[in-house]
Amino acid sequence: MRSVHVTRGRLLHGLTALVVGTAMVGVAAGPAVAQDDPGWVSAWLDDVSVGGPAAPGRTVSLTLTSAGATQPRVTVDLTGLAGVATATFPDFCVTEGTSVTCPMPPTAVDDFGTLTGTVPVVFRAAPGAADGATGSLAYTALGEQTEPSTQQAAVTVRSGPDLLDLVDEYVDGVAVGDSVPVPVAVVNAGNQPVVDLRLTMSFPVGLIPASYRNCRYGTNSSLATVVVCTVRGTFAPGQRHELRQKLSTTVGPATLGSKRITQFVEPLASAGPLPSGVKLTHREAEQGLRLRPVGNPLDVIPAGVTGAGGQTYLRSVQGAFDVVAQGATVAGAVGDTVRVTVGLRNEGPGVPDATNSGDGVGGFLFVPPAGTAVVGDPSGCWLSGDEETSGDTPTTWYCNGPGSVFPAGTSHTVAFDLRIDSLSGAPGEVQPSQRYPRVDDNPGNDVAPVTVG
Repeated sequence: MRSVHVTRGRLLHGLTALVVGTAMVGVAAGPAVAQDDPGWVSAWLDDVSVGGPAAPGRTVSLTLTSAGATQPRVTVDLTGLAGVATATFPDFCVTEGTSVTCPMPPTAVDDFGTLTGTVPVVFRAAPGAADGATGSLAYTALGEQTEPSTQQAAVTVRSGPDLLDLVDEYVDGVAVGDSVPVPVAVVNAGNQPVVDLRLTMSFPVGLIPASYRNCRYGTNSSLATVVVCTVRGTFAPGQRHELRQKLSTTVGPATLGSKRITQFVEPLASAGPLPSGVKLTHREAEQGLRLRPVGNPLDVIPAGVTGAGGQTYLRSVQGAFDVVAQGATVAGAVGDTVRVTVGLRNEGPGVPDATNSGDGVGGFLFVPPAGTAVVGDPSGCWLSGDEETSGDTPTTWYCNGPGSVFPAGTSHTVAFDLRIDSLSGAPGEVQPSQRYPRVDDNPGNDVAPVTVG
């Protein structure tokens, strides 16, 4: 990357080259359009925070999107950043004073005729910029015949420490019984050192993290293991620190489906409250969790490293489990109202876990026996259909699950009061409302009858 200053003559020559070099991208990669359709071009840049003077630069992606346009490009006016921050652009952009023009990047991706590319821009605090100083830049997206569209982004200087988490990993092929090395890595993007930090991690149900003597452990309402560690040391600006041996995590028999291990770092002196509703205790451990400096200090923080949170995502662990439908048989006469208790039981060992999506699990469908009608509205259930509907379509009730996880060895049942109108109908049934995260290992017991006689 470089920042250059060129004369107007050189700018015109450079833009002519850009027109020639990018015309084929804008035309050939776009869909066929009518001659009077200029297509469209748009751009987006988030607001930016940078560390004070002497902090590492921050890489931010300026996104350029286009369909059917000739010579899609973005022009950035840096006038509003004077005295606040500087911006450095890649070599394929052309700079003239405080104006920079970037064509559609050569790495742009064509998705069904829509081009999307990112221009990496490195921002730094200007020399002498004060804490809280704010500037703005204007950026205009346009094509050869399109109407220009101008927006603004704010750039703010924040002096002090600024811890960022560097972990964003996706892991395939994990099986029950494996030991997964979970990375922990941080960098201080501020202009002042951090003295001691807090690391908070969450391991979804089934995952068993290693024990460290400077960490405390607890379990939250979703059966996730919450780990809070106090890590001592001085974390200098730009210096990457990591857990060199990584954090050994056992994939236990309760593990089922995709799992997101989260981590969050913050300076200990300004750390927020501990996780609520979690009782944290120490474990016996011989080792302490230590973050060691790795490599030379970073001069520029890479794109995508934007916050104090990180993740390791384990995809589709094929753990074993068996969810069993629980039906019922009751006796009664015409005119009676009888109670049936129906639902599901998770025989385990796997635990269906929908904490990633925020959905519930363990929901079920209940079809009452023909000749009966549900009296009242059971809590957490509702009618999916019309009890008065005639024909062969059965009345079906849907009941919510117990929460985001369905623990092994537990049942989720609901009591229904049924009015018996006749005793000659077919049995009802109960079954899971969805096979989550997949059909279980014994689908033969997924449906159970409900009879009244």
